[in-house]
Amino acid sequence: MINRNRRTFGAIGLMLGLVALMLILILTALHAVGTDAGLYHAEQMKAGILPEAGISEGDLRMLDGRLAAYLSGDGAALNEGEGVAIIPVRGETQPAFNEKEMAHMADCFRLFELLRKVRIRLIPWAVLLIVGGAYLLQDRKKARRIAWLSPLLVLIPLGAFGVWAAVDFDGAFTFFHRLLFTNDLWLLDPRTDLLIRICPQSMFAGMGLCIALWSLAALVGVPALATLLTFIWPKNKRDEANSWNDNQAMRRASAQRPKTFDFGQKR
Repeated sequence: MINRNRRTFGAIGLMLGLVALMLILILTALHAVGTDAGLYHAEQMKAGILPEAGISEGDLRMLDGRLAAYLSGDGAALNEGEGVAIIPVRGETQPAFNEKEMAHMADCFRLFELLRKVRIRLIPWAVLLIVGGAYLLQDRKKARRIAWLSPLLVLIPLGAFGVWAAVDFDGAFTFFHRLLFTNDLWLLDPRTDLLIRICPQSMFAGMGLCIALWSLAALVGVPALATLLTFIWPKNKRDEANSWNDNQAMRRASAQRPKTFDFGQKR
């Protein structure tokens, strides 16, 4: 019973550790894509936003760089001296972003700060759960099975959201923002707010596709690596006795035991 409980806890710990590792990689992908000024610009050019935005491509590149730096953790990146960056917008020199836009960006800044904190705190838990779970489980075959089942805990909710976004991007986009923000500052007006003009929905759709592809790579790569480790991990003395699969060893020993027949004592 104790041995069975140990293996149950090991299986649960290993699965949770692998899920934590996948989440770390997904959060890393989200952060990398969300702070990639080059990707911003590529998606903006693909959408052809310059005529509607009312700014030059040079100023757009400058703002993309500052937005990326700001979300990466540089809280002063959007400012020039004591105020917001000043650029020509539709022929008039003015602050690039108004108070409402800056307040919304401050909300985004806090979300990215939270993302980085969660990712850092998940790392030791992932290591502890994977190593501890594997040690308690001590079954290579079950470890492989768990490795390939664990992505389902992440894939099912993310896949459902991905299908929703593919079918109704506006609805998923709105739900996502209402889930993350406690106010309506993200509801910007393209007539007055430059931020919404340089960040169209098509840009977020392209970024979302990049995140989805990197997430899929993590969901396949983590179990593949875990499976590979079960084959190449150096064996110790207990492994030589096939302790990673005690049940199989017991069956083999039973099959090799010579059979004896007792017909009773001769009279």
